[in-house]
Amino acid sequence: MWVNPLFESDALDGVGALIAANSLATIVAASPLRAAHLPLLLETGGDTAGPGDGTTAVLTGHVPRADPLAQAVLAGERLLCVFHGPRAYVSAGWYGGPGLPTYNFTVAHLSGRSELLGTDDLREHLVELIRTEESRKAPVDAGPWTIDATADARIDQLLPAVVGFRVVVDDARAKAKLGQNRTTEDRRSTIEHLAESPVAEHRAIATAMHASEGAPEPRKAGH
Repeated sequence: MWVNPLFESDALDGVGALIAANSLATIVAASPLRAAHLPLLLETGGDTAGPGDGTTAVLTGHVPRADPLAQAVLAGERLLCVFHGPRAYVSAGWYGGPGLPTYNFTVAHLSGRSELLGTDDLREHLVELIRTEESRKAPVDAGPWTIDATADARIDQLLPAVVGFRVVVDDARAKAKLGQNRTTEDRRSTIEHLAESPVAEHRAIATAMHASEGAPEPRKAGH
């Protein structure tokens, strides 16, 4: 992913929140080109040097054994994991000065070599994935659904049909295109229009733009 330095952001700074809200990733493998859409969990730690700041990021997931992407996992190939944050169309009619329509959005690309999970680790991953997603579901309803004996047995039946994997991230890039190239007046006008949208994703971009108003300057290319 090419990132204009103006829109560059720390790939691991806040990526946990992005993944928590958008855990369904687009996962891509090459030669031949394959893609799948799978939920991933993120773990971070400081034991091993990783992208950017010495922090290690590890993604865990699972893929149906029948999916062509499973062959890439079994072969230990590199995987590109794309997490999409909110996005919104920006009309040029919202600008005070000249300009063209565009999209504002946030996205993160995390990549690394895939490693197989053993059966015990795969089962632990599936249980943790359910627990995590249930803890942040909306609407909340009566609270998190929990695994009972029937579901527990179903997980055991599922294990042979899926391939569990982890990706130890060695390259991370994030892009937050939030109107940094526009004037303060144009950004504020865009925020006001998006904040009034009935679409939650558009309002999320307005919130992100507002939060970025007092942020430090983006990192320069190569830093």
